[in-house]
Amino acid sequence: MTQSKVLERLPMTLGYFRLILRCFGDTAARRRAILDGTGVHEADLSRPSAEISLFQQVRQIENVNAIHGLGWALSQPELWNPTAHGALGVAVLSAPTLGDGLEILRRFSHVRAPFFRLDIRRSRDELRLDYALTAALAEEQWLPMIEISFMSIRSLCAAVIGHAPREAQFRFACAKPAHARRLMAALGENIRFGERSNRIVIPARWAKIPSAFADASLFRGAVAELESALERLESPDDLRARVERLLHTMPDGRLNARAVARALGVSGRTLARRLQAADTQFRDLLDEELKARAAKFLAAGSMSRADMAEKLGYRDPTSFSRACRRWFPS
Repeated sequence: MTQSKVLERLPMTLGYFRLILRCFGDTAARRRAILDGTGVHEADLSRPSAEISLFQQVRQIENVNAIHGLGWALSQPELWNPTAHGALGVAVLSAPTLGDGLEILRRFSHVRAPFFRLDIRRSRDELRLDYALTAALAEEQWLPMIEISFMSIRSLCAAVIGHAPREAQFRFACAKPAHARRLMAALGENIRFGERSNRIVIPARWAKIPSAFADASLFRGAVAELESALERLESPDDLRARVERLLHTMPDGRLNARAVARALGVSGRTLARRLQAADTQFRDLLDEELKARAAKFLAAGSMSRADMAEKLGYRDPTSFSRACRRWFPS
């Protein structure tokens, strides 16, 4: 497994996994094929609080790609229904205006979908919603998820403005795919491919349009739930657990602090500060993981010191031996 695969092991809600399985697992054979290799079992699907990794979500998407080919995300309206997005969908739809709903997406979308961060840039005439991928995914892995997100925002705009959002523009950071005509049928004619980033552009005046679904009580409750989820996600102790999880799943070699910070969607300084608040630091967590792996290698007795050093990311066996004397003093 490559280092990029490890960076995909971000925690993710099981909600989208369940929904995709329900939409496309219409036979026992297809259900088994969609679950194949994901590590998700039927018992997991029934637990409301169950969490998976982005790696598992991506594996499911690969399975659906193999069954249906790219473009499957356009065939199921349930995938972009606001109810599919839990508290995030409720908050966006019940916000006072479309602009308020989009701001909710900017603040909280990564709580539900950790593979991207959404940035909104405003000019006098336009709002630009830019998607920055935070995990090293291949095009066929991220494209279905971006399509679902684009369709969800298009659906939101249509619900608020009261008609098809024909002025909305959709930009894809990929070459024109084989299912481009289906994309145009779903999103409209204002589509471009080969862009530097995935982006939606809408008229700035839409941001002020009041939502017919505005509900102050629902909005407050949903935002409170999202803030609580974000607080848990960003708390020092939770961040420490997420770092340990990433380190535990890394392949041969090692991750550095910069790569881990990027995978978790925080800056290097924020990572260091929050780990300090949790009474630790990155190098200590990494050292503990390397020590645990070294203990297993030594107990197995099936590898040379040179092979162990290489698997643990040491430059040479001498450096590994020094670490062993520190870890396992006789």
